[in-house]
Amino acid sequence: MTARTATPSERASRLTFRPNCDVSDRGDEVVFVADMPGARADTIDVTFDDGVLTLHAAVAPRDLPGRAVRQEYGIGDYRRAFRLGEGFDGARIAADYARGVLTVRVPRLAAVLPRRVEVRAG
Repeated sequence: MTARTATPSERASRLTFRPNCDVSDRGDEVVFVADMPGARADTIDVTFDDGVLTLHAAVAPRDLPGRAVRQEYGIGDYRRAFRLGEGFDGARIAADYARGVLTVRVPRLAAVLPRRVEVRAG
């Protein structure tokens, strides 16, 4: 039995990239915007465990028609993790994926939000 040599597409699919990500604090939530071109919404995993938000997207290998003469674009999965700590509501995290961009909204727990205390005259 001979071992099969992986094709360039198969080797490339084993790569993992760290997607560029913008993070903004909006007071009641933190919003993450990550570039993940080539992914599909059904292959993206967003998890929040022990104060760590993890973004992962599996990207299928891309086969070019004909014989590839040159391939400069790396194809691989995306993975990025952020330590948020306590004070976030993991049950209310929302994620959307459109045009190669993943947007994740992580709301803060109501107990940790700043609040204005009314001062009564006495």
